[in-house]
Formats: sequence, C-alpha cells, structure tokens
Amino acid sequence: MLSDREKLVLHFVAMMTIGKMTGVSHHDKIISKMIEEVRQNRCRSLSPGDMEDLLGDVNEEMVSGKLMFEQLMGDTIWSMTGERPNKNTNWRDMK
Repeated sequence: MLSDREKLVLHFVAMMTIGKMTGVSHHDKIISKMIEEVRQNRCRSLSPGDMEDLLGDVNEEMVSGKLMFEQLMGDTIWSMTGERPNKNTNWRDMK
C-alpha cells in the first residue's frame, strides 16, 4: 500500500502530465485546486506545509530530471545516427 506522500506524488505527477499533454488553459490553477482536494481526501496525514515542501522537492527533481533526460536522449540519438544533437559550432563565446 502506498504512503500518503507517495499517493500525493503519484497524483501530482499524473495531473502535471495530463495538464501539459492536453493543453488545458490555466492548468497550474486547476492542478493547485485538485491537488489540495487530493490531500484532503486521499492524503489526510499530510499538512498543507508538508504538501508544499514535498511538491517543491518534486518540482526540483522534475527540472533536474528533464535536463538529464534531454542529455540522455541527445546521446542516444548521436549513438544511433552519428549526428551530433547540438550542431552549434560557433566557438566565439569561448574566448
């Protein structure tokens, strides 16, 4: 069985993914309202402060994970095609 923290992370990530993929306008406001309802109904042991701390950590990890994912995808494309993903050959900024 999932802990309340795990449930909140699961629902938050699912909401973020669906919100981004569907292109719902004002998805950030909708998700904020929905995640508070999830906390009240499915994750009762978490206080609003605990929820804010946890979701802040999740957001930070998602940003770091995105950067890592982009790097891994670039490396994979390069290894499969032999073509560098970053074709920036302008080295003037390296003076």
